[in-house]
Amino acid sequence: MDLRNLVQGLARDILGDQKMPDEDFEKIYRMIEDKVDNEPPPRFAFIGETGVGKSSTLNALFNAGLTVSHVEACTQNVQGVEVSFSEVAGVNGALVAYDMPGLGESQLKQREHIALYERVLKDVDVALWILDAQHRAIASVQQYLEQELRSINTRLLDRMVIALNKVELVYPGETAWHPLANLPSEEQEQNINGRILDVQRKIREVLPTWKGTIIGYSAHKHYNLPQLFDAMMDAVPDKRRWVVASRKALADFLELVDPQLLPPEKRRERTI
Repeated sequence: MDLRNLVQGLARDILGDQKMPDEDFEKIYRMIEDKVDNEPPPRFAFIGETGVGKSSTLNALFNAGLTVSHVEACTQNVQGVEVSFSEVAGVNGALVAYDMPGLGESQLKQREHIALYERVLKDVDVALWILDAQHRAIASVQQYLEQELRSINTRLLDRMVIALNKVELVYPGETAWHPLANLPSEEQEQNINGRILDVQRKIREVLPTWKGTIIGYSAHKHYNLPQLFDAMMDAVPDKRRWVVASRKALADFLELVDPQLLPPEKRRERTI
């Protein structure tokens, strides 16, 4: 959704059936557009242990085109990726996404990585902490949250979203995923929801007052990306949300759905 559509939606929410004069709408739109264009770009940090899919998630959310490796950890430095949406979303502007090096790769790298986290996280709008949805043991994650991150930026914890990637691999595994509809099976969905509740309980063991959101998604399957983005939006300070919303370019999970299962209008779009 581009900025003009966002402003139109807000006007409808405020006015209901009453139509705003075109001249008044254009004036308000230009004021908002000017503010968005001159606001510093929103800043996201994609953090977590090595191998959870931080780069894949960044690519799926913002079409950033990062190199993704399935063999070795490939993000050894902090990459501040500036993503321009002047062509994709119809607005002038960008966002900055920091693809942070994976924690837990090795003891040798750990101290170096924590130092990088301290430098970057103090300035970001939202921290997206990504976990592997398959893994139930998160003692190391609890330690990072309780010790390292809390000491870096206590306020950042209020703007943190916990995201469980690779939900297609949750028991009974990827073979249970509906390949035509690109959706989890009923049993798999129940297990995904149970996993989310389990992680929520364990996070609150070390951060009792944390009231953030936990989202299950799949970067590989493009599943639940809008819900993930909305959770990130909710964590952004109110005055910065316009800047973020106008720059999303989500990968569409419908690309992986059998066209015969799509409504006619979506089927026609696929053939254009």
